[in-house]
Amino acid sequence: MGPPGPATRLLPPLVLALAGVARGTFTVAAWPRVAVVAFGGSVTVNCSRSACPGDNATLGLEAALPATPGPGGLRWQSFRLHNVSRWSPGPVTCSGRCGAAEANASAGVLVYQLPERVELEPVPAAAVGDSRNLTCRVREVAPLQNLTVTLRRGAETLRTESFGHAEGSASVAVSHLLTVTRGDHGQDVTCHAELSLRPHGPLFARAAVPVTLSVFALPEPPQLQAPAILEAGAVANASCRISGAFPAGDVRVTAALDQEPLNVTAAVAGDTVTASTALSPRSPGPRELSCTAAVATAARTARRQLHVYRFPAPALELSPAPAAAGSEVTVTCHAGATEPPEARLQLRDADGGVLAEGPQPRLQLRLLARRDDDGREFRCRARLAVGGSVVTKDAAARLAVLYLPEIPASGCPGNRTWVRGAREALSCRATGNPEPTVVCGRDGVAVATGEPEPVTRSRAGTYVCNATNALGTRSRRVTVRVEYEPTMSESGCPARRVWVEGQRRELECRADGDPPPSTRCARDSGPRDGGTRDGGTRDGGIRDGGTRDGGTRDGGTRDGVPRDGGTQDGGTRDGGTEDGGTPHGGTRDGVPRDGGSHHGGAARGRVVTRADGGRYVCRASNRHGVAVRSVLVTVEYQPSLGERGCPERRRWLEGTPAELGCAAAGNPPPRVTCAKLGDPANATELGRDGRDPARAPANVTRAHAGTYQCRATNAHGSAVRNVSVAVEYGPAGVTVRVLPSANVTRGSGFTVDCGAEGVPAPTYTWALPPAPNLRWAADNRSVTVTGATTANRGLYTCTASNRHGRRAGSVVVRVDESWLVLLAALGALGAAAALALAVAGGCYLRSTACKKGEYNVRDAEGSSEAACLHRQREPRAEVFGIQLGPP
Repeated sequence: MGPPGPATRLLPPLVLALAGVARGTFTVAAWPRVAVVAFGGSVTVNCSRSACPGDNATLGLEAALPATPGPGGLRWQSFRLHNVSRWSPGPVTCSGRCGAAEANASAGVLVYQLPERVELEPVPAAAVGDSRNLTCRVREVAPLQNLTVTLRRGAETLRTESFGHAEGSASVAVSHLLTVTRGDHGQDVTCHAELSLRPHGPLFARAAVPVTLSVFALPEPPQLQAPAILEAGAVANASCRISGAFPAGDVRVTAALDQEPLNVTAAVAGDTVTASTALSPRSPGPRELSCTAAVATAARTARRQLHVYRFPAPALELSPAPAAAGSEVTVTCHAGATEPPEARLQLRDADGGVLAEGPQPRLQLRLLARRDDDGREFRCRARLAVGGSVVTKDAAARLAVLYLPEIPASGCPGNRTWVRGAREALSCRATGNPEPTVVCGRDGVAVATGEPEPVTRSRAGTYVCNATNALGTRSRRVTVRVEYEPTMSESGCPARRVWVEGQRRELECRADGDPPPSTRCARDSGPRDGGTRDGGTRDGGIRDGGTRDGGTRDGGTRDGVPRDGGTQDGGTRDGGTEDGGTPHGGTRDGVPRDGGSHHGGAARGRVVTRADGGRYVCRASNRHGVAVRSVLVTVEYQPSLGERGCPERRRWLEGTPAELGCAAAGNPPPRVTCAKLGDPANATELGRDGRDPARAPANVTRAHAGTYQCRATNAHGSAVRNVSVAVEYGPAGVTVRVLPSANVTRGSGFTVDCGAEGVPAPTYTWALPPAPNLRWAADNRSVTVTGATTANRGLYTCTASNRHGRRAGSVVVRVDESWLVLLAALGALGAAAALALAVAGGCYLRSTACKKGEYNVRDAEGSSEAACLHRQREPRAEVFGIQLGPP
């Protein structure tokens, strides 16, 4: 321990000085209170005092150990204790004197020694369930009462031990009895020693080298599996199975055959070890097979007896080989020496029947070779009894009998039916020995008979197949029929037909196929998933009664130009083929027909109506498939003009384009022209051949009203229809009159009448001064006033309206007012004021004050009667009973 730092050195004297001043006494202090030192080491003790008046003071150390003064100051002194070699040196005392006053303070000395070694005794391997002592030894440590020893298994504390007082250093041992389980295998056992000098010194710790626990189990002996008998020179497998071993990966397996080690391959699965080895003994006789399993200090062994024998295979000979049919054949069975020498021979046929039997070394059999014996199998069986078991070995041979080729019906059928598109080979199997070669051909040309090839219709016919070997040739005729799915072509089922309404027609379709297909046609009900082959088309077209691609569309005109409708596509006018005489199926009016002939004769089929037009789907089917073809039937018929396409009555609006559209039914689409009756100049014959350029129609005038005749024409006739045209227009020529006069005497009566032209006839509405003495006519064309008053004077406006517009007219009615009265009043105001009033109020008077052309005096209808309001202005003021309006 080094000398104390400055702060440490100054603290005790300062404390003591302050304390002495405070108390007025002399004190001495020692630091540290307990000096900690290793055995044989050195340590420093500091002595300090309080203040002393006159500084007449001394400071020293009393100790049983040698001490030398070290650094010091005014009120403190350090002392070094050297080579502390006593376990209990006793305390050291700091003493001081101040004048006659004495004081002292003591400090303890703690001597320690760290352990020389901390070690664990080895732990031998233990079987599961065995107990082992775990012992930890701590060598030479002091003070012993400050020591703690802890034994742990992994992170688990097994034992912690402390010790009592002992003089000087000592060695200790700590033990724990552990009963092991499988979970203890591989666990580390550790020992920790702690020497605690707290609170006066540090904590020292030492640890031993860990010891790893080894735990094992081998509860059952191995299970040895091996053959009981084995032929010398043969190879067989043996296995040795150990269950419940622990740890399975540490199990060592060895095997031996009569003390000769064998190569072993081991595999581990869970707690089971399986070892395998190959056995290949060279010499016959009894042998012992052993298997030993060992883990840690345990070992188990299993043994099994093995009988090794020598048994050469027998041989079978046929003589002569091959043999001609009708010749004699010798069958010989023989075998070599065996160990043990107890073999017997059997001559057997392929079905297992015994033909001859006896001891080795030889058996013989003679027989007459027949044609049916060709390929006959014979077997030679040798039997040997070994170790309670019987071992057999066989040899086999086939008898070859030479004979002419034959072509059996089972190997070469004379009639064959193929399907087009499949893969077939014209193969023929023939019997004979030597094995014959088979060649097939047609019309002298050989054909391939090996690999299957795609079937086409051209492969149908009669073939001759020849089987040949060295003894001769045999032949067989083979007839091949090729069946195929239906097809429909344009020649047998035209895709477009043109019929005329009223004629008799039938929808026929002929299909090709084998077997002859059944054909049926029906109206197409819409798109569906279906395809065709060889000229067919996908289903599609119109629904029943529709007019898409083969139905009809109405023709029509606009300004006399025909409107194209329907289709101009060509087709077969006779509706199909009339001559039969083919084996193919067909239909008539949708009813299937299976072949047959139809030549001339009376008219056939049904009467055609325009509803028969449209798209039909014809389906030909046999067991190999279906062919689908779409047939478009167009029905032509003469024109007709009906109310729906050509209304008899038309209403046109004046000023709009003049369009007389008439749609005619017919196929081919008819040409439609219209002309006004009695007015040849207005005949409309545009678009005679459908190639005329479009013309802008003229606007409708009232002169267009009248009767028109429209004619529709096609190749089958024409139709005529009269059309009446009325021209409508908005109200015009509105007149408003006051009867008897617009100047009304008070109390008298008058009528305001309104008239206008227009189609349809206009209706009338009024805007007039409100008064209680008004009476309107039933048609609202006039209003009558009885007992006129000043409330009845003013502007009367009549509005005529129909669905094409409205027009208005107005008149001013004066009651009890005359020009003289008005002029007199204006004269009183002065000419200038009258003119200003007239201009401001919008009423201009016929007088010399008005310049000619500058102010035009007129009423709402343009008349030049007396004073008036400006045209189409509402009254705004009243002067002397006259309503005035803004200009």
